[in-house]
Amino acid sequence: MNSIKLRLLGDGRRGYRQLIRFSTVVVDKGNLIIDCPIPDDAKALHQQFASDLYRIASRLKVIQTVEIKGNGETLYEPCPVRIIF
Repeated sequence: MNSIKLRLLGDGRRGYRQLIRFSTVVVDKGNLIIDCPIPDDAKALHQQFASDLYRIASRLKVIQTVEIKGNGETLYEPCPVRIIF
């Protein structure tokens, strides 16, 4: 596991950690891309656990935006981490 993924797993509710654990996590030029294997998982990550994700991502200086994908398809366009849900 890469260090960013480990940092994202360090905090958050149980369901959030399960979604992150089984997802691919990549940082590309300040954009955190989380690719969930199942599109419904990506929707749950955005709808139920966005506050966990953005709170944790905002602590990481290299991350400026977060993009959520489901099985390789972008479901939620990059959004700045400074936005509070």
